[in-house]
This record gives sequence, structure tokens and C-alpha cells, in this order.
Amino acid sequence: MSKPVYRHPVFVTNASAKQIESENKRLWLSLTIDENLKDSIIVILKNPSRATKFVSDKTIYNVTSWIYKNRMRFRQLENVGTIIVLNLIPFYETYSEKLVKSDVKIIDKENLRSIKTLTGKHKNVIIAWGDHPKGLLKEFEELKKAVFSLFEINKNSVFYIDKLSVKGNPKHGMVWGYDNELLEYK
Repeated sequence: MSKPVYRHPVFVTNASAKQIESENKRLWLSLTIDENLKDSIIVILKNPSRATKFVSDKTIYNVTSWIYKNRMRFRQLENVGTIIVLNLIPFYETYSEKLVKSDVKIIDKENLRSIKTLTGKHKNVIIAWGDHPKGLLKEFEELKKAVFSLFEINKNSVFYIDKLSVKGNPKHGMVWGYDNELLEYK
């Protein structure tokens, strides 16, 4: 059975990405949802599945749709014209539990530099990475610690959607419901 192909929602008017195909990784994906609005928001997920500037995937479709549909509901979103998607782990893998068996270095310095640069330029961040991939708890916790220290340095306003997991991680973007709340992370 083949996976469904997702197109970016019709309200996405422009998409760009920094992909390194030779390493099968994506450092960022930028999606314009309203060219008249100048604010941006960063969403940090676990790792990319299949989305590029040309096609979406279930998670990116859900995240962009949630933000677009909730812009008038939350003041932090009302002027958002661009969504910038980052990941703790930059390597493409639809099934994150397979990352432990891959040859990639999970803690990618180039990815952390991208996160530092982009969170330095954009104030509001939604964390949405869910729980760690199987077999990668140590690396995942190290990545989270590094990213939270960047938030502190860059004085970001950090949010999550709906609730935290039992392990204290933010709800993954793929399972956000349209009526879920945007909450401040403290």
C-alpha cells in the first residue's frame, strides 16, 4: 500500500526549503500563508517525513492548517504570514523509530546552527516534537537541552499545543486538533 501524497494546503502561496539531498536531510521549510502579514512563527518538530517545498506530508499539512485556522483565535498568531518548520533531528524518515538503525549522526551540528540562527531572528516558537524515537532517549534529551538553551539565549516566547505528554514533551504536530489550545511553555 503506497502512502498518500499530500499537497500543501491551497492557502500556502509560497514554499522554500533548505534541503541537503546528499545527506537526506532538511534544515528548514518555510511556508507563506498570507503575503500581507509580516510576522512569522517557528514550529519545531521531531524529524521530517516527506515534506519539501513541492509536496507536504500529513504533519506539515496539519500544522499549517491548524495555524491558519486559529490565527484569529490566538493573538500570538493573528499577524503570522509565514510558518518556518525546523526539526530536532533533520534527517528524513517517516517512521522515526528507524532513525536508531540509520548511519546518520543524530545530533547534527549544522541543524543546531540553523535552529540557533532562525530562533535568533524569529521570536515566537511552537514546540511540537512529541516523545523520543525508540532507542534515542539520550540523544533526544541532549537535543532538547541544547534547543531550550538557545531559546533562553534568544529570548524566545515558547508555546505548545493542548498538553504535554507523561514524559513532559509537547504534543506532536501530526495529532493537533483544530480546537486544541495554544499554551505558553514555562
